[in-house]
Amino acid sequence: MKYSNDTGLPEVFAKAVMRDTYTRGKADISATGLLKPPRQAFLTYQHDHEIVVDVSKQVWSLFGRAVHTVLEQGTVEGYIVEQRFFAETCGWTVSGQIDVQRLDPQGITLLDWKTRKAYAVINGRESDEQQLNIYAWLMRKNDKEVSQLQIVNIIRDHSSFEAERNPSYPQAEVVVTDVDLWTFEEQESFVKEKIQAHQLTSISMPDCTPEERWIRPSKFAVKKSVENKRAFKLFDNEEEAKTLAESKGYIVEERKGEPIRCQRFCEVSEFCEQYQSELTNKQGEEPNGNQ
Repeated sequence: MKYSNDTGLPEVFAKAVMRDTYTRGKADISATGLLKPPRQAFLTYQHDHEIVVDVSKQVWSLFGRAVHTVLEQGTVEGYIVEQRFFAETCGWTVSGQIDVQRLDPQGITLLDWKTRKAYAVINGRESDEQQLNIYAWLMRKNDKEVSQLQIVNIIRDHSSFEAERNPSYPQAEVVVTDVDLWTFEEQESFVKEKIQAHQLTSISMPDCTPEERWIRPSKFAVKKSVENKRAFKLFDNEEEAKTLAESKGYIVEERKGEPIRCQRFCEVSEFCEQYQSELTNKQGEEPNGNQ
């Protein structure tokens, strides 16, 4: 992967972004790599030398690395920080670096630092549970008994005003959340399923699923006429939209869900036949598009 600096940011910032020392070690895939869509991971490997990312889009990645570096210095007795584990299954070696292990009498508590928005803390993320259970699997494969999983959420957009008015909003800028710990059998089954999916990409490239693409649900816009761009009202339910439209003599326009990951968060979208063919089809369907 290459970096650009199209916005002309100070060179010291650009250099800091480029100086990413992350490595998965001598492994075929990392824990976080396992959670990537197999298609995205394979295209990243295939087009690594062609990918160009602007340093201006790496602000929060840099921030997260900085937080990890500072927190490494806070280690005390009874804690182990930044230890990498390896384990093999299905012919592949998997690695994962554990942010913090707290050595409790009943077993090890695995803690993971996350710098994120309040929204992610409120709604939770399935990938958090999956990632931490892969880490726990790695530790168990290395004869380390894990008794608890926790995420330390460092909230970068915390609002004290919102915390005062909304009890379900994170009440502090740093909050700890518990994560469900699976059985070893559940963890191993999940890891094997993910590895096999990645291994198959070299034989048959699968399309990314709607879940992997973070597709927003379609909306139904009630409009006065086709010419009107703005909706009178938006609905999640088509029948509700039709009921209102019929009562007012308006029309209903379906606004199909957009693949947010493809549009904003996938570094190989320009090389992805699945996404590019959709863009071509969409352009052909637009009024000014080529039919």
